[in-house]
Amino acid sequence: MSTTRRKRITMRDIAEKLNLSVNAVSLALNNKEGISEETRRIILKTATELGYFDENPNFTPKSPFKSICLLIEERNFRDTYFYTKVILGIENEAKRYDYDIVVSFINPNNFEIPVNVKGKRVAGILIVGTIKDEHLMEILEYGIPTVLVDHASFTVNTDAILTQNMVGTYRAVQYLIKKGHKQIGFFGEIDFSLSFKERWLGFNEGMRRAGLKVDYEYCILEEVEQHILSKNYEKLTEIIVGLKKLPTAWVCSNDNAAIALYNALNALNIKVPDDISIIGFDDIDLCNIIRPRLTTIRVNKELMGVQAVDRLLQIIQQPENYHKHICMEVTLIERESVKEIFG
Repeated sequence: MSTTRRKRITMRDIAEKLNLSVNAVSLALNNKEGISEETRRIILKTATELGYFDENPNFTPKSPFKSICLLIEERNFRDTYFYTKVILGIENEAKRYDYDIVVSFINPNNFEIPVNVKGKRVAGILIVGTIKDEHLMEILEYGIPTVLVDHASFTVNTDAILTQNMVGTYRAVQYLIKKGHKQIGFFGEIDFSLSFKERWLGFNEGMRRAGLKVDYEYCILEEVEQHILSKNYEKLTEIIVGLKKLPTAWVCSNDNAAIALYNALNALNIKVPDDISIIGFDDIDLCNIIRPRLTTIRVNKELMGVQAVDRLLQIIQQPENYHKHICMEVTLIERESVKEIFG
């Protein structure tokens, strides 16, 4: 039985497709001067679409493509309150420098390297949110500049854009103490992400510095994130009812946790802030919509995305033998969910 062999893609095919000379295509693929950056970009894009690099696996352009691979778990990509804002900052800053963003989803249980990373057809990689160390190491083996966003590894050296998580919850505790609170708990699954763990550590430091002992009977630290994400407030009410005692205030791992707590407490006829005060973290849009409006720690989410692109482009243009962790500052935003108490 005969088989039809696919025609091998050549520079001439690319040239004919774009009505350009073979010389122009060669200049683009070999990063030579003599053509505009726009023409170079079109040629590289067309070469990719036609499968030129797939058929020439040993060919790697001397200059990276004008695109950035954004790796993110699908659940984070669909987070319309936090990561959407981070990605907006990434897209706007990348566009300013004429880079395209190509999104690929991470499946932590069935991880695969994106095709454009395998073929080294991207200038750099931004990993937004959590990623397992073993998967991060696989990506770094391709030698493409990489920056983590809202995550860092304890074992693998990389560049990262982070938030002052410990500072934020430390300030939240300070604020509550100034309002007269001493029986303060933490609400959030601390092993869910590095950010949550750091916020828990900042909470502990805030309590220690104030001479207050962390009372674990006021804290809910495990197996709640799935109920927060699925809005299973009934299950959260069961967890709260199971506590031996309630604090006068809760510091939450993020605003989504705080809003879930609002709903669970409301179902139990426990009023915020009259009965329990609450502080969130992130300052998502819903903080101004819910009632009472949520006091929280503001993170400049779009600027986080901007900083990620800027750092990545620095590495692309001038490869460095050291890595930076850049921490975005946070601000306490006072609203109506904290009550001043006395005695």
